[in-house]
Amino acid sequence: MTEYVTGLQLLQQTQQTQPVSTGSQELNQLIGCVQRSLFYLFYGDDTLIDTLFQHLVAHALRDNEKGRPTVAYMLAGNYRKERTNLSLEELAELLEDHGYQMWEALRRVQVFTASSADQQYNMMQDLLGFIRDGGNVSLVLVRGIYKLAKDDARQWDRHRVYEEVQRSINDLRQLCAERGIPLVASGRVVKPRFSATPVPESSMFLRHTANVIIYLRRKGRGSRYNQAFLIDHPARKPASVEYSYMVDGNMGRETKPFRMSYQELVDRLRRELQEPLRSETRRTAFDLLVRAWSDELGAMSYAESFKMLDLMLLISALENRSLLEDALRRLESQQARLQRLEEG
Repeated sequence: MTEYVTGLQLLQQTQQTQPVSTGSQELNQLIGCVQRSLFYLFYGDDTLIDTLFQHLVAHALRDNEKGRPTVAYMLAGNYRKERTNLSLEELAELLEDHGYQMWEALRRVQVFTASSADQQYNMMQDLLGFIRDGGNVSLVLVRGIYKLAKDDARQWDRHRVYEEVQRSINDLRQLCAERGIPLVASGRVVKPRFSATPVPESSMFLRHTANVIIYLRRKGRGSRYNQAFLIDHPARKPASVEYSYMVDGNMGRETKPFRMSYQELVDRLRRELQEPLRSETRRTAFDLLVRAWSDELGAMSYAESFKMLDLMLLISALENRSLLEDALRRLESQQARLQRLEEG
């Protein structure tokens, strides 16, 4: 396949494979979901892009025609200028809300980082190798795809900096198109001098490189809706929509029995928490907690609205409270007996 395809070929490619949902019905209708082989550029409010990328990861991890997929996630940014972070806690919570086994799902998210233009080029080669060898990559995400062209610390030889970033983007775009993988990237906002509509950083290069360009803007404080503006699309006219997200709790859910999920979590806690504990007393206390959890496994299985670890912590608190109450009763009994002896 060459870098350029006809409109008919592009339409056939997108119809043959399942697109990736953005997690928002309104946003899906605006852009037609995230189609395979296309390069999407989102720019605007950074928190909105962070939330969007989290939902894209959750939907891209769904089993597809090839089995259980992986997601490639690249973070580009010079921390001296502006940090680009992966909100791991929020992502883990969203994955659990979608019904995934958190640890298993996170293992299928491969993260790449770069803090300079030459690192971005080299890291992009690693990412390209991962795509070629990974087999079932369902989505490639890049946070701050053009940021390092501006934030690279090298003040001389700027043309080389721009060349490294642009070559890395072109190589990735071409391979994703060849492999039928959607490429979704974010860019910073630039306010043009003679226009009210913000544009993405390096709008000339990215305007000719990206297939679909969307601007995200926060609606207002306290509003559950935000605004998305479709700036460019090969088959749709410019438009805008207010959007929000919905979470499908059964999307990634596996049909594991409750007892099996519980045992897997206990085994993981033994390996990753109990064994490294320095105190023998605390290691013994862990075994006592496992006994309490096992005794109340039936009650825990009925509390479906709570996460497994939350239930285990709750049972631990109840166990501690019951032991405290028992100790208080024994103490009161001993005090009463001692008082009777003193009075007699």
